[in-house]
Amino acid sequence: MNDNNNLIRILIVEPQKQPYVKDIENDFRAMQAVVGGPIEYSYLTDDAHIYCNEEGKLLGLTGNRRIDNGDVIAGTFFICGDNGYGEDISLTDEQVAQYTERFKEPEYFSYKEMDNMVIARVKPAVNIDDFLAQMEFVQDDEEDLEL
Repeated sequence: MNDNNNLIRILIVEPQKQPYVKDIENDFRAMQAVVGGPIEYSYLTDDAHIYCNEEGKLLGLTGNRRIDNGDVIAGTFFICGDNGYGEDISLTDEQVAQYTERFKEPEYFSYKEMDNMVIARVKPAVNIDDFLAQMEFVQDDEEDLEL
């Protein structure tokens, strides 16, 4: 751990690379610099959470790692500790070892896997019922599904 209260020890996970430890300032701008844009926060476990680029998928950033809920994080993310009150703290040696092991193997994702957005094609409608009747959902190259 570090002696400076303004620094926290984090584990950075870049696409197609092994994780590494770094000390950063415990502030918003430093966190944004690590992920390359606006940050999004997500719990990983009770004592750790992930920060990633909120717009990673929209920007087409490279798929990085799959997390427990099945989602794929796009772009660089980092893991930091949680003090039980939602505040960021340094990772312990044990947490560094645990998450380094968990995310050590780079994962590769196809464009199709990363493009998990549902696109709605809408035709002009007179009212809401007409709108709903005409809406089509298209996902990837699969056959169109009509409501």
